[in-house]
Amino acid sequence: MSRFVRALLGIALPVLTILIFVLLLAFSLMRLSDIEKDMRIEATQNMLWVISRAHIASLQLSAAAAEQAAGALDEELMKLRYDVFLSRMALLDDGPQRRRMEELGFAHALDALRSSLPELSGLMTDLTPENLPRIQAILFPYNRALGQAGNKAMVAEWDGLGNTLDTSREQLWQIIVSLIGISLAGAALCGHFLWAIRDARRRTRLLDKEKAFSELLIGSSGEGIVAVDNQRRCTVWNEAAERLFDQPANNTLGRALADISGFFEVGVIGKAVAAALEGRSASLLDQPFFAPKRAGPLYVDLRCFSLRDGARIIGAILLISDVTERREAQKEIADHRDHLEQLVEARTRELDAALTRERATAELYRNFGTMISHQFRTPLAIVDSALQRLMRRRDRLTPDEILERGGNARQAIARLTGLVESTLDAARLDAGQIEIRSKPCDLATIIADICARQAEQTPGRAISVDIAEGGSTLAYCDPIHAENILTNLVTNAIKYSPEDTEVSITLAATGDDVECVVANKGVLQNEEEREALFERYFRGSNAEGRPGIGVGLYMARALARLQGGDVRLLHSVSGTVQFALLLPCAARHPGALKTALLEQEPA
Repeated sequence: MSRFVRALLGIALPVLTILIFVLLLAFSLMRLSDIEKDMRIEATQNMLWVISRAHIASLQLSAAAAEQAAGALDEELMKLRYDVFLSRMALLDDGPQRRRMEELGFAHALDALRSSLPELSGLMTDLTPENLPRIQAILFPYNRALGQAGNKAMVAEWDGLGNTLDTSREQLWQIIVSLIGISLAGAALCGHFLWAIRDARRRTRLLDKEKAFSELLIGSSGEGIVAVDNQRRCTVWNEAAERLFDQPANNTLGRALADISGFFEVGVIGKAVAAALEGRSASLLDQPFFAPKRAGPLYVDLRCFSLRDGARIIGAILLISDVTERREAQKEIADHRDHLEQLVEARTRELDAALTRERATAELYRNFGTMISHQFRTPLAIVDSALQRLMRRRDRLTPDEILERGGNARQAIARLTGLVESTLDAARLDAGQIEIRSKPCDLATIIADICARQAEQTPGRAISVDIAEGGSTLAYCDPIHAENILTNLVTNAIKYSPEDTEVSITLAATGDDVECVVANKGVLQNEEEREALFERYFRGSNAEGRPGIGVGLYMARALARLQGGDVRLLHSVSGTVQFALLLPCAARHPGALKTALLEQEPA
């Protein structure tokens, strides 16, 4: 049997026995109380006595009326008989007696007599031999009902008394059984207490053995063990502590720690001991200790724990370990590890750089292959179709048809060339091969050139330009890359908006930046697409059937950030999509601005 099960039985069995003892005792007391209640006879419950007294009073009144009519009874006695009759009737017709008469089925007799009381009172006041028959007629049904009610009440009370005796006999047997159970429970408790006494003696012997074993362990332990009481007086000082502090046990027991060694007067050591005396464990690692007769310091680990007697703290125990050799070994290992980490870090940087170059190359080839598979197929098919038609109808083609077929082929080849250039530009951007030559540039001039070229390519599309007054439109950027960014934004606005709508460009200075907002009519399908617009090779759900490989916005943002700016998707009004290009204002670079102005002056 496990110790847990034994401990559980040692607690559960006596508690269960005591609980049974209390329950049986309470049950016995309840049954005795019930018997006492059953044996008690209440005056209000002795219905036979009340009915009989009322019956006797009625008969006496009837006899007194007859004697009074014959002139043989005194008038005062007659009045007394009548008053006794009325009081007995009132007692019978009130409270529990009335309810009992209703249960017996004779309440109608009381009601009939009560209704006849005024007449009976008048007859009794003027009592004559002629009134006597009427008085007898009034009292006769009442007397007969009382006689029958008395017989019925007597039978009911005898039945109730018999039931009470049977119940009391059953309850007495229950009490006897409960007393037997109480005796058995008491015997079980006595047996348990005897077993507990024997077990306590056995445990005492085991504790004595464990105490002797603990003293042996403390004496032979390789680390110093010191125990103190609440006043920090030493109570245990083992051999390892003697060697460490060079103090024999007979000189330390009973003395304060501060008097034994200055080590215990150090602030952190004293706080650790105080924490242990307050019930909190404490650990201090690599604490320097200047031992006697030693040039250099030793290093020790100190662990402090509370000594408890139940919930009461009676002292603290200190475990002191000499870790000087371990500390020196750890220092050597740490130095060696630092050297290895430096070597590994340098090699890792070299490998990361090589891996980055390899991944960039692999990504370039992979994206280039994907682009050929998905985007180059259409222009190549157009070129192939045009050439096949030229070959099949070479003898029947007119010069205009040749020009038309050749023009379609050239447009497809131009589209194919643009796709290749976009892919190569993205690859050069990822490889860090794009050079930025920033200088003050007028974005208004760049926008005007872009709008002029776009008007030649898409003459049917309207583009409006709004340049805010009062602010400089000079930006510090690379004009070639800035033009590429704005061209991409304007081209996208025309490509993804209805043909009959206008594209608007707004240019203004905002603080330290120059902001150019390109807006078009349209709508973004969902929030996920808004987050992915600037990812490389991403194309939204509205790009189906439109040329492109999904690197325009990616390159626009990357080029803008290389120049200290950014490209953002603004939270636009309903039905409008707005992209903003932010570039540093040239005024933030006064030296470059001055140089640009000097270059623009005529020689």
